[in-house]
Amino acid sequence: MTKEEAARILSVLLHELTKHWTKEKIHSDVLETIMKLRIQSADEQEYIHGLLMNVTFATESAHALQQIFGAMLEKQSLFSPKEVENMFNEAQANIRDHLLELTDRYREHFKQTVDRTERKEQLERSYSALLIVNRIQTDFLFQFIQEHNQEVARQFFNANPSDVLEAFHHLSSVYASRWLEGLELHY
Repeated sequence: MTKEEAARILSVLLHELTKHWTKEKIHSDVLETIMKLRIQSADEQEYIHGLLMNVTFATESAHALQQIFGAMLEKQSLFSPKEVENMFNEAQANIRDHLLELTDRYREHFKQTVDRTERKEQLERSYSALLIVNRIQTDFLFQFIQEHNQEVARQFFNANPSDVLEAFHHLSSVYASRWLEGLELHY
């Protein structure tokens, strides 16, 4: 399977996965998460710090989902839902254990945006996108391993795993961007 064929099949699968979603529900879920963080924060500085921690956690979680998918492709084996869940829970526990040191790397990236308001908005946009990317990737992985999808899933074993992962990462981001179009985070 070529890189283009893998991307085309992934795109169809992601479309099928998300076709019942509504933009209103996605926007509502994202806004609820952002507003909850705003309310729980004592001031803007705490809010920005919370956003940074959540961006870190969500980004590292997305990497973990990619690694789980990659492990299945490398082993040419579909894991059980319990195995995927355990692997993801273990990865997230590891992320939590190292969150402060991981956050330092992300802090440096976002520090490049000097204007505080612009940095906050950049963090909000990043976190919103990551929420949707993680939802897409998590839902995809659990659908991917379902018995009725295994014939299609096994087709990916005929592709270069890095090509599939690159397409998966790219398409997840594209779909997240589409779902977030028009979202207003200002209050």
